[in-house]
Parts: sequence; C-alpha cells; structure tokens
Amino acid sequence: LKIGSTTGYTDKMMEIVVPEAAKQGYSPDCWFSPDSVGGKGRCYPYMIFRNMQQLQISSVRNVVKVGDTISDIKEGINSGVWSVGVIEGSSELGLSEEEWNALSNAEKSSEAKRVENSFRSAGAHFVIQNMLELPVLIRMLGT
Repeated sequence: LKIGSTTGYTDKMMEIVVPEAAKQGYSPDCWFSPDSVGGKGRCYPYMIFRNMQQLQISSVRNVVKVGDTISDIKEGINSGVWSVGVIEGSSELGLSEEEWNALSNAEKSSEAKRVENSFRSAGAHFVIQNMLELPVLIRMLGT
C-alpha cells in the first residue's frame, strides 16, 4: 500500500509536524497541504488528486480516504474515493484517550453512535471504531 496524506496545516506548520510524526512511526509516502493546491484545501478534492498523481494511482476506485473530521469525509466524497471515518481519537469525538477510557461502556457506545451518525450524515461510506479495523476494510474493498 501507498500512503498519501492531506492536511489542513500549512507547509510551514508541516515543517514541524512531519519530523515529529516520523519519530512516532508515521511517515507517509507523500503529503499535500492547501498551500500546494492554491489554497483549496478540504473539502475540495485537489489534495487527494495531487496524492494520486504523485503516487501514480490511476483510478479513484483504488483510493481510500480515512479521516477523523467531517471535512475529511467530504474531501473523500468530493474526490470520488472511498471515504472512511474513524471514531476513536477523532476530532469529531472530541475526547482525549484518557477521557475516552474513563467513559462507561454505555457512554462509549452512545458517543461512538453520535460520531458515526455525523460521519454517515456527511456521506461516509464506512465508519470504523479505530485504526486497527482499517486493514480488514482495505482487504474487503480490494483496493
């Protein structure tokens, strides 16, 4: 798999984020910010298209956009790729890991349902609980 990333951060901000993310084990094959597409960031599809071009991916059917915000979901939908929302750790959930872990199972279920409904209302094709579920989904999609 190839990993391309889109961000709402500027290139200047990414000068700080990229090396720090790499230290934590996340280093995508490429990334694009709104700076690289004339300021047309999310919800526009252009950062995804730039990733596709850079990674030499010929069809939107072979791309999965995974995100934690409504604007991520809309970016995926607007570019015609599979759009997946992630609940745990998401901006849409709005809870730290500590806050999430402090919830009862009933509260977790209620909050997860709220976030899932938000993602689905925005057009998400799929919603996963956490990133551990992503490999199974990708295999299922055959992308």
